[in-house]
Amino acid sequence: MTKLVKLDIDSTLTKELELKEFNTPDFIYVPFPPKKEDLKKEVHIKKESAFYQNVYSPVSGKLTGVDSCLLANGKKVNCMVIQNDFQEKSEQTKPIRKKLNHLTKNEFLESIYDSRLKKRLNVDTVSTFLISGIDDEPYIENESFLQQENTKCIVDTLDALLTLYPESKAYIALKNTDSKTILAYQNILGMYKNMEIKLVDDLYLIGKEPFLKRTLKVQDALFLKASEVYELYINLKKNRPVVEKYITINGSGVSKPYIIKTKFGVNVASIFNKYYIEDLSNCSFYVNGMMGGIQLDLNHLIVTKELDGILVMKKENRVPKSCIKCGKCISICPIHSNPMLAYKLGRKVPCIHCGLCTYICPSYIPLEKYLSGEENE
Repeated sequence: MTKLVKLDIDSTLTKELELKEFNTPDFIYVPFPPKKEDLKKEVHIKKESAFYQNVYSPVSGKLTGVDSCLLANGKKVNCMVIQNDFQEKSEQTKPIRKKLNHLTKNEFLESIYDSRLKKRLNVDTVSTFLISGIDDEPYIENESFLQQENTKCIVDTLDALLTLYPESKAYIALKNTDSKTILAYQNILGMYKNMEIKLVDDLYLIGKEPFLKRTLKVQDALFLKASEVYELYINLKKNRPVVEKYITINGSGVSKPYIIKTKFGVNVASIFNKYYIEDLSNCSFYVNGMMGGIQLDLNHLIVTKELDGILVMKKENRVPKSCIKCGKCISICPIHSNPMLAYKLGRKVPCIHCGLCTYICPSYIPLEKYLSGEENE
């Protein structure tokens, strides 16, 4: 049985997050598709037009060239460069729907823009929808903030889902410490049937599908993140693809933490240039957090669906020491792997890249590097 752990959180980094918008970039960068033949060869781009499957333009403008960019996983990719004309010319002519719970199943599915999300919902029966409204990564609060800002939108979409699947129910899982989000749901859930908040302890990884299902004992539930339910709302209600998202910028290296609402394809450095004037040269940048994320340079990093936030941390002189064979990395692993085999013997071991082995190591050994094959002793 996996035992999840409570992380030691720096209370100075849990400040109130302020919303900022960065929706007028001069350029956006769109990764090329895996198969070049899937790309629509157009020079003049309209907002929300499809570049290829599941990828839509967040602006209208002109294709001006190609540049090398960095993704949240550290991979360098070639991207199309679109110069924003700020005209917001769009191909979308479908009207906004007044109600969602009158849609047929075919209408519902045909309105979903992301084929991967559509495939997950294209099932005959669902007994339980399990919605994770949990931010697992410390100091990143996208899911919580999105729910507080769009509670009724999310609940209306769940109501439509429950209508499509008779006798189904929805559980919205929240951390018992997330009082603002809990209150936001409690204020309106009484008007809806078959929806219930499920509170869970503030433990790392509890918001991930396998751990949340095990905790709530709902192994057969259809799992969705709250942000995915909101994506469905944009698709269904507004007849539009999602072309923007929230990201968190936080950490000891910045004077003010923000939730940034921005477009896909934005260069992250341009966001920092607008909102942070302080000298960040003595800081490290952790993309998607210090636990499950990776340390990257912000130059050429772009916003994609996979980018959740950036922690800017003042550099610490922590020098790795020799392994003392304490076994803490083995005992803390949530999937019962043995990081020592990777570190000492260079063996590949199962890994979900949660960062717990590095977090717990008293010798400050960056075990994550050995597990991912970047280094070997």
